[in-house]
Amino acid sequence: MRTLTVCNFVTIDGRYEDDDHDIASLFEHHHADYGGTDTFDHYNAGLLREAGTLLLSGRRSALGNLGYWAGVRDDPSATAIRREFAELIERVEKVVVSDTITEADLAPYPNTRIVAVADARAEVARLKTLDGPGILILLGRILWNDLMHAGLVDELHLVTFPLIAGGGVPLFDARPPVALRLLESRAWPESGQVLMRWRVDTPAA
Repeated sequence: MRTLTVCNFVTIDGRYEDDDHDIASLFEHHHADYGGTDTFDHYNAGLLREAGTLLLSGRRSALGNLGYWAGVRDDPSATAIRREFAELIERVEKVVVSDTITEADLAPYPNTRIVAVADARAEVARLKTLDGPGILILLGRILWNDLMHAGLVDELHLVTFPLIAGGGVPLFDARPPVALRLLESRAWPESGQVLMRWRVDTPAA
């Protein structure tokens, strides 16, 4: 049985992105002492090394991320960990949940297939029954919110950045019927980031 892990950036006031669906503006008041730190890159790369499937969702999010990381692979100015992350994304099996993305859109990105939104819960449940490394979601807030309501998320990793959004998109759309048990907390003083790793239990569990 494979596990499904979600990892997400979050501001200290619980925001996922700004009202324009971007995070760049959130860093306007990022403390100068934390400039250039790559703690989050290293943590996500570690999760991706151990994953067998990466779930992506939404046309803007999925294609934006696939395109961005494809560019990082050949960017000589990118850090070593970001280039490694880009290589990991290229190699891993990728499942994109979308009703608007086409095979032509995904032609530049190997090891990628499409699942319709209506089929996402059933496909994730099927993937979890298979043997092999786990399933990972990075970003994909709408998808993993839905999967949490369906009782399909096993772990939720939230990395709080030292940022106050003051508005924007909340991490959760509604309260899912789950109970959280803390597995680990960790602080990275060099970046001001704090990890909370939760086990997600459904009422039936």
